[in-house]
Amino acid sequence: MGDLDGRAASLVLTRRGLGARLAGAVLAGGVGGGSAVAAVPAPDPDLRDAALRGLALAQHRGDPVTAAAARAALARLAETDPEAAILTRLYQLLDVRPAAYWQEAAANEPPARAEDLAVLHGAIRACAPVAFGYTDRGGTVTTRRALPLALVHPAQGVKLLAFCETREGFRQFFVRAMTGLSLQPGDFSADRGALLQGLLEKEEGGPL
Repeated sequence: MGDLDGRAASLVLTRRGLGARLAGAVLAGGVGGGSAVAAVPAPDPDLRDAALRGLALAQHRGDPVTAAAARAALARLAETDPEAAILTRLYQLLDVRPAAYWQEAAANEPPARAEDLAVLHGAIRACAPVAFGYTDRGGTVTTRRALPLALVHPAQGVKLLAFCETREGFRQFFVRAMTGLSLQPGDFSADRGALLQGLLEKEEGGPL
């Protein structure tokens, strides 16, 4: 029985080690120093984004060990995958809130339309501009063209973080307030990193 128990324990540790490597590869976007990590295929964009949002959530779990591990992972991402590090920080600032915040939020707003979210997710991945009509909280309707950078999910409703070409600045748009959303010709992939960095600097300089 002793040998059997030892082999079982070894198998569990091996599986845990493999899981840790795969998780590291997902968070690092497939970038790493060792050949084993380099051999892991690039992660699915949706899986990668979910992992980053989970990393952003770690600070709210009430577990200082988990929070410290998340901070270490974020520091590594800053070296190996700067875009992922910026997105995680944006999610920490704008996407994730403790339970007390969610309880205070208004719950009577209509949800974002699924078809609009599908268009925006695709535009973010493709670095394609979008155009839409937008109704602000005061009821004013404007037409916007924007470079979509990320979606966040505060309690008030899903928001698009974007560089608004119409207003020549970073803006947050409630997806539910958009109409006539459409993809536009163009590709801003060469500017995406600089835009994300500018967005993060703006948000870190303002109120959380």
